[in-house]
Amino acid sequence: MKKKGTIKNLADLKKLSQFLLPFLKPNVYLILIGELGVGKTTLTQLIAKNLGIKKKITSPTFTILQRYLIKNNFHLNHFDFFRLKPYENLEIFQELTFNNLNIIEWGEKHPAFWQTKKYIRLELTKTKSEARIFLLTFSFPTSKEN
Repeated sequence: MKKKGTIKNLADLKKLSQFLLPFLKPNVYLILIGELGVGKTTLTQLIAKNLGIKKKITSPTFTILQRYLIKNNFHLNHFDFFRLKPYENLEIFQELTFNNLNIIEWGEKHPAFWQTKKYIRLELTKTKSEARIFLLTFSFPTSKEN
């Protein structure tokens, strides 16, 4: 399934986060692609809030990974690959992804980490009017095909 739309304000971004929520299950990767300041971390914060996470969500640009407990040893893994080089080995993180929800900012820098998994790719692009155009691509069938 593919879905395209426009985000004009924070309310629209909240709607997008709520649309995504039913698809965000263990072993699913949400890949966030877009330039700096396009809203990747803000979207992750909204998703975390919708999942009941009360901790402050910050971008893991320098730590690569922040983990947040959702329930019953189920975690939200929030990755940021911005500072990583293409040759860097990420195998150390693979074990942490199993049976957890994984959100990756700048995932296009290390596609081998997620491309063979169940993923949702979300590309965000700024417009001249400061709105965002989004393109969602699902790597798996959904019941919301339209």
